[in-house]
Amino acid sequence: MMISAPLSEQIRRVIGRCHAFYGASEPGHFLIHAHAPVDAPAVPPLDSFDLDRQLTTWLDHTLAAACAEWRGRAGLDDDAIASICPRFGIAEHTAWLGAEVRLQTDTCLPVPLLREPEDLDRLTLNEETPWYRRMKASYDYLRSRQDGTFVLSVRGAMMPMDIANALRGDVLFSDFLLNPEFAHRLIRFLTGGVDWYYRRLRSWADELDGGHVMFYHSSWMGPDVLGHVTNDAAMLCSRRIYEQFGFPYERELCGRYGQVLYHVHNEKLHFAPCVAQLPNLALFEVTNDPKTPPAAEDLPRVLAAISSPRLLLHATSDQVRQRIGELKQRNVFLNVTCRDRSDAEDIVAFVRAASRPLTTDD
Repeated sequence: MMISAPLSEQIRRVIGRCHAFYGASEPGHFLIHAHAPVDAPAVPPLDSFDLDRQLTTWLDHTLAAACAEWRGRAGLDDDAIASICPRFGIAEHTAWLGAEVRLQTDTCLPVPLLREPEDLDRLTLNEETPWYRRMKASYDYLRSRQDGTFVLSVRGAMMPMDIANALRGDVLFSDFLLNPEFAHRLIRFLTGGVDWYYRRLRSWADELDGGHVMFYHSSWMGPDVLGHVTNDAAMLCSRRIYEQFGFPYERELCGRYGQVLYHVHNEKLHFAPCVAQLPNLALFEVTNDPKTPPAAEDLPRVLAAISSPRLLLHATSDQVRQRIGELKQRNVFLNVTCRDRSDAEDIVAFVRAASRPLTTDD
């Protein structure tokens, strides 16, 4: 939904810097989202709620926690915009197709829907599935709670191959070898399905200056953005399999949008060089995995795998200070964990001073 009210000065500054960042042709530009600890109420375990009866109660808890964070960030001039979206967990990215969901403490997991290849013939794109209606109702409720202090962000989606893994379970990896025709038929169907669902999902969020705020980094992208999108299933198979069953369909899907925000894990980057060749790839995010050195401390490997000129990396404030020279090899959106508010203010100033000017005539 387009916001017609005048944007705040802070949001206008963020959008202006984002325009410059995504339009920059030279490396060395930085955007930053600085995170500092705040005193926020805990959100009760998701699996303690009956979402059929207590959906708005759970959303109220998530909104209360977010409001505390926004109050704690007041006056911090980084590149984040106060925003929220319904976020239950992993399964909502596929449950809109009619799959069942298992609630966990702070996420939810999908239950495979396609037990047999023949089940694909019964799969439809339907606005009446329980989780499609739940996501729409959640956006509607959060919109009813807006008071001018926050906007609704875009939750994101999975790529077709990733959804196929959720719907089929790990038997999909056998399908790639033993029933490739079915695997292609499923992923081809899901390519259209992702486009169908995502455009509806994005329409439930707020449009600002022709773009949207993305859940994944709480910052602005646009126009006609697709993101964030994932293909974690590609971590579990060879690059050759991704090139056959992932990349062609992702190339088709990304070609339909103006910008793309793509998410990968730093534990396995073997397919990342292919991802970097996708059309309209505006921002390539690398998540830090527990048993792998943080991307900010492993930049030679990350940069060798990913040719994309713009990266989204997660780091501590000290890691940013220590490696700012290496980071200047690309344009980087820095998602920074800080010790406290003072550290957050300091790292924002540090990054601003290190960045090439973020002006639209760069």
